[in-house]
Amino acid sequence: MGRTRSKAFPAILMTVCGCVFLSSMIWIVLTEPGLSDGFWPRDIGQSVVNSCGGTVDFGVTGDVRIKLSWLSVVVRLATVLVFGATAAGVWTVLRSSKHAGQRTSRGFVAAFLSTIRAISQPWCLAGFWIVAWLLATLTSNPALMNFLLFTTALFTALIVALSLNGFIDTLTTVPSATLIEKNGADRTTRGRKELIVVLLAAGCWEATSFWMNERLYAGLLVPHGDSAMYEEHLWNVWHGKGFRSYLDQGLFLGEHIQIIHLLLLPLHRIWPSYLMMELVASCSLAICVVPIFSMAKRHSGSSRAAMWLALAWLLFFPMHYLDIAIDLKTLRPSCYGLPFLFWGIDFAERRRLISSSVCFLIALTTQEDFALVVGAIGAVLFLIAQQNSEAAPPYEVKRFARWSMGLLVFSVIWVLLAVLVVIPAFRGGDVVHYSRYFGDLGNSPGDLFRTALHSPGRVLSRFFSLRTLFYVLVLTVPIGLIPLRRPMYLIAGAATFGMLSLIQLGNSSGTTDVSGLSELPPIPFHHFHAPLLPVLFWAAAASLRLDNAISWRGGRRQRPGTAPSQQLAGNSAVSTARLAFFCAVCTAISGSLMPVGATFWSDLSAFGWKKLYVPGERTTEFHKILALLPTDARVASTDHVHTRLTHFDRSYDYSGYLRAVNNYKPGVPADSDYIVIDTSHHYSETKSIDHVRELREEPESWEVVPSDTHGLFIVLKRKTAAGGSDRL
Repeated sequence: MGRTRSKAFPAILMTVCGCVFLSSMIWIVLTEPGLSDGFWPRDIGQSVVNSCGGTVDFGVTGDVRIKLSWLSVVVRLATVLVFGATAAGVWTVLRSSKHAGQRTSRGFVAAFLSTIRAISQPWCLAGFWIVAWLLATLTSNPALMNFLLFTTALFTALIVALSLNGFIDTLTTVPSATLIEKNGADRTTRGRKELIVVLLAAGCWEATSFWMNERLYAGLLVPHGDSAMYEEHLWNVWHGKGFRSYLDQGLFLGEHIQIIHLLLLPLHRIWPSYLMMELVASCSLAICVVPIFSMAKRHSGSSRAAMWLALAWLLFFPMHYLDIAIDLKTLRPSCYGLPFLFWGIDFAERRRLISSSVCFLIALTTQEDFALVVGAIGAVLFLIAQQNSEAAPPYEVKRFARWSMGLLVFSVIWVLLAVLVVIPAFRGGDVVHYSRYFGDLGNSPGDLFRTALHSPGRVLSRFFSLRTLFYVLVLTVPIGLIPLRRPMYLIAGAATFGMLSLIQLGNSSGTTDVSGLSELPPIPFHHFHAPLLPVLFWAAAASLRLDNAISWRGGRRQRPGTAPSQQLAGNSAVSTARLAFFCAVCTAISGSLMPVGATFWSDLSAFGWKKLYVPGERTTEFHKILALLPTDARVASTDHVHTRLTHFDRSYDYSGYLRAVNNYKPGVPADSDYIVIDTSHHYSETKSIDHVRELREEPESWEVVPSDTHGLFIVLKRKTAAGGSDRL
């Protein structure tokens, strides 16, 4: 009894401190619209405030007045804590009764206090956030304030995930004999069941992903330039027009060494549709759970730990933006390359070097920047093998060393040839187009090198910034920070991460604060971080390892024995992997555009399901436009309808962007037969016939084609045939 009382006071003190800190943090977040907007749209936030006993009023000027009692938040948080601890105590008593023959001191009170401690201990971390918020507020530091606006949702999710994982840990704590029996079964009979769970979850994710992409396509919301042009590449190859779209300055190899989607040519012959490519992209992302499961099981020795980490991949919201980016770019060939990058790592660890080489070679065709990661993976594999060289035969060590260093050298040669020789050759000698992404650091690879050499301070100031710290957090918090446990594995992504940290895009004007976060950062809301994700999950899988070294024999990891201490370590691996899963779930609520995210269910957000996934009048009326266009015509069109016109004789871009196909002049190419203008999309610049440039400047060449689309679309037809040699 005295021992229970001695344990009660620390538990109560921990509970009180945790409740005060977390309640204060929640109260600040819910009453500060700027912070709340980082979690969810305002209609969702209003529902959360109402559930906490507060009210939200919207003024006529758009200002928001939130009334919420701090005590109301405390009461609700304490209620959740007591309810969870009580449930855990009851569960423990019921479970202990099944093991009555075993000695156990875990009664209701002990379990209740243990659960309270496990749940409330992470809540104390909220105190650090409160200190940071007070400093930012009192000092009026815009950089720190901006950083907190972007990262508070991540920090909150980490706290919640730690609490949930601690709660589950108390429920799954059983006597040691039972633990050995359970973990023994985990090594034999449960591997298949966990894999089946993972595959079923992957199937559900893939179906959801494809449904969302199909609805965006049906609703004319897919941009052509960075999505549907890849299907146009396949169509043009089949029809003898070359590996290109008519957005490109020439063959697509002048943009990227990105040919992996040509592997889909046989499928495109059967189903010549953009949706075929979307289906394969969704399958590619979903199937990554298989190599993740394999790597995690090999390192941890536990199929259950492997299951949790694989499920975390499906809910990892930075991966979701490879599927549907923030600007609704829904197709990126990087999706096709990710499973090959994952399998390349998996096969390499299993010493299946031929299979690994094939996978890495295919991954290199995804895009030239994948070579930075592939080469670095080779270097990391070499270092790890050297550390564990005593556990393998000498001939195998030498063979693997030669292979891993060959992978590094080959990748370096690949990226240098791509950036300095091949791409410029297809651009008429111009440098790669993405050199301008680095803003004032330089507009060519040579400029970047000279800046780093002569002004290293400029480069370092960009790298060592709060934006870079944000990138670290946004890529690691959604899997519980566990990749940071294996820094050697993270070396494989160092070069790519450094490059991404220097990307400025809209920040090139230099008007942003030192945090570099005054606009939506490229990571993870676009696709630039794609090749980093296999490295992160490789490091996460390695962090589940039971021992500090991996011994190899015959391409398989030699598992340690089944001593109780090692079984307990296996249980720790399960807990760590489960934490990654909970972090993925909690961060996805605020970060994902998929149904797991709050944004999907919002009526106010531009990314809510009612606005994006329910096709409207534009879709119905556009079918009337398609009926007006002969299939052998050359059609120029605005972006989002451009997606549906790639199977015509030629499909040109109608915008203010100057294209090589029109000799970098305004207007449309001289051989254009029709112009289709979407007036109702929110990016449309032309809203009526009076705004059409061709009718103002070239009325003798163009006429309006009558169409009953209620003004949603304008169709122009050239009065005289645009024939001649240009049509050859």
